[in-house]
Amino acid sequence: MSASEGVSLPGNEDTTPPHEKHKQRAKKAKKKFRSAKESVPNAMDAKATASYFSLSIVGQIVSATFPLGPDKEFVFLRYEMVAGPDWQLSSGPQHGLTQLATNRRGHFNEPIVFNMPIEVTYKSTSPYGWPQILVSVFGRSGLGRETLLGYAHIHLPVFGSRRPADQTEQLQAPILMPKCPSMMADITSWLLRREPELKDPKVLLDNLKCKGLSMESYGSLQFQLSSVMRGARKLGYHWHS
Repeated sequence: MSASEGVSLPGNEDTTPPHEKHKQRAKKAKKKFRSAKESVPNAMDAKATASYFSLSIVGQIVSATFPLGPDKEFVFLRYEMVAGPDWQLSSGPQHGLTQLATNRRGHFNEPIVFNMPIEVTYKSTSPYGWPQILVSVFGRSGLGRETLLGYAHIHLPVFGSRRPADQTEQLQAPILMPKCPSMMADITSWLLRREPELKDPKVLLDNLKCKGLSMESYGSLQFQLSSVMRGARKLGYHWHS
């Protein structure tokens, strides 16, 4: 009868004491636990090897100023956050619309105050396509007729302001108004009482696409923006203000 049939032959008996067998089983179980633990990535290691950086922007669109006053009684803004393909909007609205505002009760060239809050957070792997704010300025007459007054755009700040809270720095962006490309288009615009508009205002954000556009500047927008950046140095970006 062979040992494979379940019969222990003389000299093949396991003489290990029961308590030693228990210790060996415990050691094997610890080794399996350690190998399984090493195969799972640590949360702290995942943070240390982050593959993106984040940019948080807090501020507001403060006001609009026209040297000779706006052509319309009321003014409102539509804004859009525009960024490159490597940027992802983590929180905050991408589009916004302000309230109707006017300066009729004061001087004609006083600022038209909006105080439209902006609070967004982006994450990206590359600074290419840095986010911008594209604003369309519209005017409304007392009869409810809306017309375009111009466009404005500005890059989000890279660094936060170091000034005290009561001395926040204001950023300005000119309001650009498209001009008619020909005299016939100018006459048509005058007859229809409609100002020329861009089919896609995002062309203003690309220097190559807006080449050849005829624009004139009239007025400016005031912004108050501050930024907080995290994780840029882990990707090798060392920016200094």
